Amino acid sequence: MYIKNRYFKIYKYGFITYGIDNNSLVDRFCAFILAISCILQHYKGFYKNAGFSALLVISPYILLKLLKKMVNGKFDSRCLLAISPLMLFQLYKTFSHDISFSKLLYGAFMMVFFFAIASGCVNVRYFVKSATHISCIAGVCLIIQYILYYLLHFHLQFVPTSLLLPESSIWILGAKTGLINITGRSNGFYRPSAFFLEPSHLFIYCFPVLCLLLLSPNMKPWRMKMAFIITAGMVLSTSGMGLGVAIGLWGVYFALYKNGKSDENIARIRNLISPKNVGILIVFLTVLTVMYFEVDIFRNIVIRIFNSGSGNQSTAINGRVRLARMLVGGLLGKSFIFGVTDNVSEIEFNLSGFYATLYKYGLIGIFLSYAFYVQGLFKLKGAYFWLTCIIVVISFFTAHTHGTFYMMYYIIVLMDGHYAYDKKFLKRSIKTGSPWNEGWHI
Repeated sequence: MYIKNRYFKIYKYGFITYGIDNNSLVDRFCAFILAISCILQHYKGFYKNAGFSALLVISPYILLKLLKKMVNGKFDSRCLLAISPLMLFQLYKTFSHDISFSKLLYGAFMMVFFFAIASGCVNVRYFVKSATHISCIAGVCLIIQYILYYLLHFHLQFVPTSLLLPESSIWILGAKTGLINITGRSNGFYRPSAFFLEPSHLFIYCFPVLCLLLLSPNMKPWRMKMAFIITAGMVLSTSGMGLGVAIGLWGVYFALYKNGKSDENIARIRNLISPKNVGILIVFLTVLTVMYFEVDIFRNIVIRIFNSGSGNQSTAINGRVRLARMLVGGLLGKSFIFGVTDNVSEIEFNLSGFYATLYKYGLIGIFLSYAFYVQGLFKLKGAYFWLTCIIVVISFFTAHTHGTFYMMYYIIVLMDGHYAYDKKFLKRSIKTGSPWNEGWHI
């Protein structure tokens, strides 16, 4: 039994999933391709890379579904309004600095895809389901890699390095050994990343799933089990951002969401001051302290983040932003407003999403690219709110938040939040005790 209107269905469980009508085999295939495109972007394809090639394969079907919706007038103004800043950002990028045929094609392609996502042409339920499976498999693979390495001194390689793009060759030694970083130097300790090219890639893919598992209403046992597996993967990857976000999400869960034996999993201030949750937080912090002094892997991660151990080396945080800050610090006048150039191939140091956008597209680019997320901070609820916060914060340290594939990945998940946490449906779900995320369970 379900309630139906022209845009979405509300199933008997109360879970709202935009694009849930797209349940054919082809629809599920398209959702799966979108879920793995983040990984495929580093491999060879018939056009640019395997990720973009995969998008081209599914684009005719997505376009046909979009045209059908346009003919029938089946749009929701809230979602179109929400995603409009990113569409304007793509338009601005297309005509900034210099204009070329390839830029026009790319800009049009991305705007159509954003329009299709906002129009419900993607089955978000199956997309999240696919991402959840991939994240859990990555966690299991990472655990297996650790067991084999420390028991048998053998590194199990999951990355098919022969299929990587030439520009992805910097990760080959790391993928083959788990001991070498992109500079060709030793990590000093074992840092596997399953079938991702490096630990940070695993983190930026898995954290949205962990956020949804922990902070969505009506906790289920299967969600908690998967959250443990994904957390293990993020921590064992030794990614500093992964460790920080994992600890933060579990801290938020225990502080605000966990409410005794209740499974409603709704954030409440009173949960923060409950004796049980205070006790759990104290135990949690105690465990972290003990792990720092007794577990080498954990201590190495923390030291890597906050202490370089040498006066002439940068910490993981400082190393990601120091040179970028110096670069954009010299922007003045027109360059600060409109940017310098969209070609940064000659810059050999890390440019995060924020600094790269500021350097390439100026203050206008910053405003347009962050407007989508800023409105989410005021509108979205629950897991989607926390997910938005994390994306904004890590955009200062990683470039992927503003890259084609991860931006699309995050947009698909967050656009569902613009529906799932509409106030009237949230109140209805809480009142009836409906398990919201039953819609995308495994």
